Amino acid sequence: MTSTHKAWRLHAYNDLRFDDVATPTPAPDGVVVRIEAGMVLSYTNRLLSGALPYSLPPMPFVPGTNAIARVIATGENVTHVREGDRVFLSPHLRGDVPDRDPPQILIGLTATVTTPEAFALQARWRDGVFAEIAHWPAACVTQLANLDDKPAAELIGLAKLIVPFGGLQRAGLRGGQTIIVNGATGYFGSGGVMLAVAMGAGRVVAVGRKEAALAQMRDAFGPRVIPAVVTGDAASDLPIIRRAAGGTADVALDLLGAAKSTSTTLSSLRALRRGGRMVLMGSAEVPLELSFREMLANDWEVVGQFMYDRTAPGQLAALAAEGLLDLARINVATFKLADFRRAVEAAAMMQSLDLTAVVP
Repeated sequence: MTSTHKAWRLHAYNDLRFDDVATPTPAPDGVVVRIEAGMVLSYTNRLLSGALPYSLPPMPFVPGTNAIARVIATGENVTHVREGDRVFLSPHLRGDVPDRDPPQILIGLTATVTTPEAFALQARWRDGVFAEIAHWPAACVTQLANLDDKPAAELIGLAKLIVPFGGLQRAGLRGGQTIIVNGATGYFGSGGVMLAVAMGAGRVVAVGRKEAALAQMRDAFGPRVIPAVVTGDAASDLPIIRRAAGGTADVALDLLGAAKSTSTTLSSLRALRRGGRMVLMGSAEVPLELSFREMLANDWEVVGQFMYDRTAPGQLAALAAEGLLDLARINVATFKLADFRRAVEAAAMMQSLDLTAVVP
């Protein structure tokens, strides 16, 4: 292991530098890895400029959340991975304390709650994946069993799918059920459609406004994907979604990004059967106005879901290892680490099944 490595560090807003930094030795609960591919979020440019109201780690820090990597050293308390293992890095770190509401952060991105405990966690694990080498908490490192034959630029598709996978698990999707995916042509929504098919949904109602993009998804994933082209007018959208669902749906997953209206969310909810469940994972900028009368009369359940369970990355990877999930369907554009600025520009233009990654 070299004494230094290259890393992109944000020293201040709009002050990003490609630095030589000291390569760490692992903490007792840490793992040092060599990055093989790191995912670039679509809004990375806004993160680096300070346009997003995020609680960033102390500067300077290395941005970047999910990655595929290879273990090069482990801390003395780490037993579930070892040197040479190929692993998935998750940024979702929860404080290891016996609290009902432990502090949590997204490494290389933000503290999700602004408490002293969360900031302390963030100060310790501040650096993300846009580097040759990363030091990661072992609790967020998952071994990728039986996937050594896959290129890193393909495996990084797991990073696009892990968030909607958490939503589908929370929805309790079972084989043969009908699911509505609202925001189906978006970055995470398209992943939700792909996953729902892989997980055995009988019918996947793909709700969105882009008819051509929805048709492409149906062509890619087969006749179980039923496009529902909506307009944002609740009166006309509800029958469109119900028709696509063949009557009513069992569950719904909402992945709208930065939506200025929740009209299609409400239409998707109203297309559920009695006792149906809707999981909210999107980022609408306006409230969701629910009717007490409708909720009670239909026994609906509406739940919010942030990220995913700790065991989810391994379960998702197993779908790929068993051939149930074809990661090659994701359109990955790769850039060398030195070309990170170009990668950020490309990520801002992503659509549907696109993914942008840096490959050191």
